[in-house]
Amino acid sequence: MFKRFIAFATSLLLASGLSLFYHPASAEVLVVVSAEAPVTRLTLSDLRDVYLGRRTLIVNGVEVVPLDLTEGTAARSEFYTHYTGQTPAQIKAHWARQIFTGRGQPPQALTNSLAVVERLVSDAKSLGYIDSSFLDERLRVVTIE
Repeated sequence: MFKRFIAFATSLLLASGLSLFYHPASAEVLVVVSAEAPVTRLTLSDLRDVYLGRRTLIVNGVEVVPLDLTEGTAARSEFYTHYTGQTPAQIKAHWARQIFTGRGQPPQALTNSLAVVERLVSDAKSLGYIDSSFLDERLRVVTIE
């Protein structure tokens, strides 16, 4: 029994040590809208409320339709961690509760930042987030206050 404990403890220490050297690449995530959209800034609270399904109307009664990226993408993980303070697992649990109780549906999830850009350009009501490398003149970065 003691040998198993030592083997387990050694494995745990080795895994912990290796994790110190692993830093997944993280891209800068930008909250964006179409250059034609009326939205230029949002409070952090408004952004959280929109992405957690609590509201669709923001300042001055402007309606926004949030766009999401699919689960498992680095940009999605960074967005939710940075802007909502929740992990992807917590977000998944939040939406499972909302769906189960009939209180809402999650934002439409698109496969990548390019798909988000194309949707934003075609719909001025849409609000999304993308990897900064996909930013172009058709988009406006939303200031988060």
